[in-house]
Amino acid sequence: MSGAWEFIKRHKGKIIALGALTGAAAGSAYAYYTQQEAQQHLLSSLSENEFRFQPRRHFVFNAQQRACDKSIRDIVPNLSSLIEDRFPIEQLTEKLKQNSDMSVEEKVEIWEKIKVLSVARIMGVAYSYSLLTLALKSQISILAADICTEFERTICYTPTWLDTIKTQVENLLGYQAEPIRDPYIEVNSKQVASNRQVFIRCIEYLTTTGVAKLLSVIEETCKEFCAPISLTDRVNQDSLRDVLDQIDGKLSELEPCFFSKLVAPLSEEERVSEDGVLQLLTRLVKALESKECRETLVSLVDFYLTAAVHKAPEEPEVLAKLLPSMSDVYYFISTDGYDSPLQNSLCSSDVDNFAGFVFGLTKQPALGSALIAQYK
Repeated sequence: MSGAWEFIKRHKGKIIALGALTGAAAGSAYAYYTQQEAQQHLLSSLSENEFRFQPRRHFVFNAQQRACDKSIRDIVPNLSSLIEDRFPIEQLTEKLKQNSDMSVEEKVEIWEKIKVLSVARIMGVAYSYSLLTLALKSQISILAADICTEFERTICYTPTWLDTIKTQVENLLGYQAEPIRDPYIEVNSKQVASNRQVFIRCIEYLTTTGVAKLLSVIEETCKEFCAPISLTDRVNQDSLRDVLDQIDGKLSELEPCFFSKLVAPLSEEERVSEDGVLQLLTRLVKALESKECRETLVSLVDFYLTAAVHKAPEEPEVLAKLLPSMSDVYYFISTDGYDSPLQNSLCSSDVDNFAGFVFGLTKQPALGSALIAQYK
């Protein structure tokens, strides 16, 4: 696992404890059957197991997603603090109040900064919150899929004749026989648990370094599209939406790898590594670079932009007079309160469908189906 730790150390990401999200820890195992009788018994029972596994898959998936939603709500205050530090509108406003002797040119320069940063805050929340949601949903779906797979392998494991005799003898002698478990899982469970703990903690790279890089790109894009807008222009909901859509359109043209590298900047060598953590991260990167992720990101960003526009005045107003109220717009869309964009996005079918897509995409082929194909 040294490669994974090198990845973390190289990017200087802080490690946070999110181990509760990982669920039960167990390893993966393969069952081999060589006798014809065992094969026939297996084939007759696997189809029944497929129906038994489905409710458990849904239960594990839903339980993990609920835990994920809570973790997202716990993390977003850190993101909003990063956004406010990067775009310090309150400091600029206070500077205007405390320096009444500033020249008109100096005041205009500060107001121009406030104009850009007010829009950048909205875009920063929309993209950082949405990317956090997709990244954590992907991580948890990957782990939930693995939990289901290892459970199915455990159920389908056939003990050796020696294991069976040992259990029977212990029962005859009056001892409480231990349940028969797949020895491969027993040996590797600690390593698998450790890999998962490190994997889930890697979200800290996004919440520090990744978000900082994202905000830099957002600021430059906002400068480009806000430059033609004068402080004396009259704006309303429609004109504000036009500007936000233009910025969003430019950001949405970025390559999928741009967003995945904000979460896990893996090298080509790390993508083919045998390290357990790096293999998990590679699966995460593939999910984030998928077409489904891009479509869901567009949908989530729209939650925030629409909410921001609805807080703007319907009637045209001079931009310079409107800017002070833009802070209220930001604080509304950055909260996790009732009817906030974050809460609405977490309840959206788009997010649920994407999480289900990753759950199905990353889950190993159902053991029953794989073995039936193997022995037919």
